[in-house]
Amino acid sequence: MKSTNILQLLLAVLLIGCGSSKKDLIVTVNNASLLDRNNEMVEIAWNNVKQKLSLAADQKIIVTDKDGRQIPYQLVTNGSDSVEMLIFPVSLNAVQEVSYSISVGEPESYQPLVYGRLVPERKDDFAWENNRTAFRVYGPALKATGEISNGMDFWAKKTDSLIIDKWYKNDLTGVASYHEDHGEGLDFYKVGRTLGLGMTAPVDNDTLCLGDNFVKAEILDNGPLRITFKLNYDPYVSGRHMITETRIISLDAYRLFNKVTNIFETDTTELTVATGIVMTLDKPEIIYGHNAGIIAYETPSNDSNGIIYTAAINPKGFGIIKVSGGHYLGLNNYQTGTPYIYYTGGGWSKAGFDSFEDWTKFVETEKEKIEQPLVIKIN
Repeated sequence: MKSTNILQLLLAVLLIGCGSSKKDLIVTVNNASLLDRNNEMVEIAWNNVKQKLSLAADQKIIVTDKDGRQIPYQLVTNGSDSVEMLIFPVSLNAVQEVSYSISVGEPESYQPLVYGRLVPERKDDFAWENNRTAFRVYGPALKATGEISNGMDFWAKKTDSLIIDKWYKNDLTGVASYHEDHGEGLDFYKVGRTLGLGMTAPVDNDTLCLGDNFVKAEILDNGPLRITFKLNYDPYVSGRHMITETRIISLDAYRLFNKVTNIFETDTTELTVATGIVMTLDKPEIIYGHNAGIIAYETPSNDSNGIIYTAAINPKGFGIIKVSGGHYLGLNNYQTGTPYIYYTGGGWSKAGFDSFEDWTKFVETEKEKIEQPLVIKIN
């Protein structure tokens, strides 16, 4: 009788232990490079997470580090009707491996670190930002006034706050112009009828063929860690061809570089395309570039506002690099209808970069990180 009671007690303890065990998905992230990686996004197919955790439709997840602390994450749709990826930021030293856990749970709330929107109150700008930098492109209402530009503008920020709504509101109501620095930064980058900061256009007989302002902007994902949006353009002429252009631009939290995917469609199988950075005419050309895939430019110093540093990175390299038509250009042959992927962004002398040398070292490091992605294993 006594042995039976002991057996029943042991069985009960085992059942309680099994019922309280948590089913975790272990994600191991390996940094094989010699570079530290800080707040870099990792991507995991959402179907893998759902299947391995046997998630019900109404269940939520949490991501935790080795100390059990929750990590912010985002479910990415890329504009589809369903989730495609789980992303979250990781930080690793050089040649380090770190594990994270994904399990069923109630996630903590986190402040968004990225944001973007169409700004109809400012002639259809589309503006976007993260906790380090901000940008905008120009829409149809501005074109209707006669101002045509399909280049990218750069806003110099020195705050980790999201400022787009505040800056537009203050500017439009006359409280504070965003062309003046009121403590958080300002817009003093000049775009005009150019590619601005690192946009891409077809080239015909050494002539850049620029489209007009975008005609449609569609947000595919909007935070809290990544914003992605798509821009469509009316067809335009490049030599003897009509070009239809689509841009998909993505910006992660903590990053200074956008990922840009251009698609050009026309009636020929190949084009020459150029990624370009606008240059200031009649000023010294302070440039840095190589065919391995970098073009960088230092804008002339502004006495009160400092210096903007710009760059574009193409991991597959540039066939030709040259100064032409008021731009610093990286040219490549391009197969029409295919994704043309590159990265573009800027820095500021009042927000972490003391010299052009500092900037170009940073750009080279960013290129190395793109070329040596973190390795992810799921158990």
